[in-house]
Amino acid sequence: MSPTWTEHTASTTAQARRRAGLTAIGLSLALALSATVVTRAPAASIGPELSASLTPAELTYGNALMVSGRVLAAGQGAQDAPLALQAEPYPYRRFITIAHASTAADGGFAFSGVKPDRNTRLRVIDEASPGAISAVLGVIVDPRAAINAVSASRGRTRLSLRVEHTREGESASVSAWWFVAAAGTRTFHLAAVTPTREITAGVTYASATVDPPSRRFSYRVCFNPTWEQAMGASPSHGRCNSTASAFQYQGEGLGVPVAAYPSADAIAAATRFLDARAGRTSFAVVDSTGRLYGVHLHEHFQTASVVKVMMLVAYLQMLEAQHRGLRGSDTSLLYPMIHISDNSAASAVLAIVGDRAIARVARESGMSDYAPGVGWWAYAQTSAADQARFFSALEQLIPPRFYGYARGLLSGIEPSQSWGIPPVARPRWQVFFKTGALPSEGLFNEVARLERPGLTFTIAVFTSGDPSMSYGEQTIQGVAAALLANAP
Repeated sequence: MSPTWTEHTASTTAQARRRAGLTAIGLSLALALSATVVTRAPAASIGPELSASLTPAELTYGNALMVSGRVLAAGQGAQDAPLALQAEPYPYRRFITIAHASTAADGGFAFSGVKPDRNTRLRVIDEASPGAISAVLGVIVDPRAAINAVSASRGRTRLSLRVEHTREGESASVSAWWFVAAAGTRTFHLAAVTPTREITAGVTYASATVDPPSRRFSYRVCFNPTWEQAMGASPSHGRCNSTASAFQYQGEGLGVPVAAYPSADAIAAATRFLDARAGRTSFAVVDSTGRLYGVHLHEHFQTASVVKVMMLVAYLQMLEAQHRGLRGSDTSLLYPMIHISDNSAASAVLAIVGDRAIARVARESGMSDYAPGVGWWAYAQTSAADQARFFSALEQLIPPRFYGYARGLLSGIEPSQSWGIPPVARPRWQVFFKTGALPSEGLFNEVARLERPGLTFTIAVFTSGDPSMSYGEQTIQGVAAALLANAP
């Protein structure tokens, strides 16, 4: 009985009593009649309630899930309710019926053996009561991946990836990026980029032959397939670099590496040379296996113009985040900043990207000694270890479409600023580098990445308190000469 109806009935009865002078018996009869009218009012019709859940909510391609639940009518299990399971696979255009079932005596039901081939939305409907529909259930379907590493010979370990995936949509060839890390380290280095191929419908394959960084090593492979939006928990895939999401798989391998370069003897010779030089000095090497060596590795120095490479990386990451390519307005700043070490261009770049972007680059490359400059960007603090690691990670930090452009800048610096390492390393090595100098403080720095077929390593040399610029340049050149004395 609703409160409004009760109040209305009681008020009408009282008015009738005053108007007609009903007796107590008449009043009782009137109340009884009004109560009878209320209890006989029709109740609102309540349809069945349908609940459903799925197990599991995320599964590997080729595996099955189960959708189960219950149908209740007036709080009781509804037996023999005709149900339909409907699916809406990616790209989620419409639901289609894929299975039928009926409820048990308690109203329970289950659809088993459901095998979605891509990310899919599911729901259950009661075909006898079209308004009874379950909540939409989202299921994530991950590709089925297998990776393998087989040692072929010294310096040659074959890595492979096999991925089973949805057959819906295009499966064009894309690039697979292979990274390796020596045992005991967490720094991965790009070892190869190879194309994928479809060995059969719904099966992607890629492989690469790499020089293992140590007898036991870790490796990762990343790629962006054309069907990536249809599978997996997008956009939370792994990352091939700092800006691109991708499917990523990791494994452990065994191999026989080519001897690390530079050798321990070469590093010891460089250390002895540096110990005999005036001023405050430091150097670091990330060798061809990814291991860090050197002397006074974490001593702090002002970066001078060496920080401009961090600015370059931050700027290219910004362009990638904005989903745009290089324009004339971009290259008019980046080219002079690196090619002739133009300070005004560097200040303009920093004003665009901001200090936070530079700090992010420092974090992404694993720096532990970086601090922004106070008063001027050239006074930023860094260490030889930080910069050797940074140059070692350039291929991971720079978006792939800008990597060739950045390499061109760092290998084509104005000859008058190509002192220190390049004169010693060229032409046997391809050198990507940046120098920095604060002559008033006797500070001369250089960081370089040296590459030959099958060999890559990085050097960072920092000095301060040098009696002259030529002395500082000779210090850096001497370290490089000691490291490269017995190059293969």
